[in-house]
Amino acid sequence: MRRNRILLALLAVALATMAVLVLREQAGPPAPDPAAEPPPRTALRGVEFADERHWFGVRAQCREDGQDWCAHALLAGQDGRVELRELPLELRGDQQHLAIGLVALGPSRLVAREGQRRWFTADAGQSWTRVEQDAAPVDRIPAGAVLEPDCAPTGCAPRVLVVLPESGRRAELRGLPPLGEVRPVPYPDTAGRWRVVGTHRDRLAVASTADEGRSWQLRELPPGPVARPDNVRLVFAGPTGYLLVDGEAQPQGLYRDNGERWDLVWQAAGTRAPHVLLALIPRPDGLLTALDQASQTWVSADGGRSFRPARPEEALHGWRAYPTRSGHLLATETDISHSPDGVTWTPLPKG
Repeated sequence: MRRNRILLALLAVALATMAVLVLREQAGPPAPDPAAEPPPRTALRGVEFADERHWFGVRAQCREDGQDWCAHALLAGQDGRVELRELPLELRGDQQHLAIGLVALGPSRLVAREGQRRWFTADAGQSWTRVEQDAAPVDRIPAGAVLEPDCAPTGCAPRVLVVLPESGRRAELRGLPPLGEVRPVPYPDTAGRWRVVGTHRDRLAVASTADEGRSWQLRELPPGPVARPDNVRLVFAGPTGYLLVDGEAQPQGLYRDNGERWDLVWQAAGTRAPHVLLALIPRPDGLLTALDQASQTWVSADGGRSFRPARPEEALHGWRAYPTRSGHLLATETDISHSPDGVTWTPLPKG
């Protein structure tokens, strides 16, 4: 009897063990422990200032798996405060390889773009409308507008587009001088003058307007290393403008505007560094700071004619810098700082 009781007990244990195994197979593998997953990496991208008090940016929260899966949200900044807003429905959720750009058109007006898709908001991201088609051509540039080249993956058309602040639609700007390879400067200078760079009679030229595009002044640039502009960057130190021109497979050229003419002051040379400048930032003390493709900082004390390596206190701690409507922005992989003068930099919050 005792032996039978032992056998029955062993049989019961075996049946219980089999039942547990069957239940585990039916339930599938155990759920991952959320505490074991690394937190997402938060990055700030695509910042644009509408004016000195208002800015917009894209917050990306990305998985640390090397696959570029990120969830994006809109940040709306005002007077040091930041609010989290939704992006258009098509851009929400966890998506892979999503590059979102912003075009600020006013304190509450904004275009979000991804590839060839564009959306517009007039209430700082509380509601969005898909921008489906361009508007009719215009003769003047309205306040708050931004200039864009008319470019697609197949190339650029010989016209300039105005992004209209009331709708986010783009409209061809009429009345430009005859220019080829047109590359507009997105924003006006502090005096309200707009500029478009292009080619005229096989020479680089700059067209400028002080009356929102009603009339234009055309000035040819002296011969330099670039015959056809591929990319242009224009910054100002008071009334003095610095124009950096890139050409495909050509050295860079840097021109300075003294109010009457453009002078070629520097060009890249294969034997001397820097070889490629990605950004120019003028300072109130007369120095011109530059950032090269290796994220090294250079400084010019003679109006861009020569550059020396920056001292530690002059260095820009970032890998990309660009002008905005109010000062300059300096970006790292995850953060963006703003400076009104090129000297003092303030990190922008990420929400």
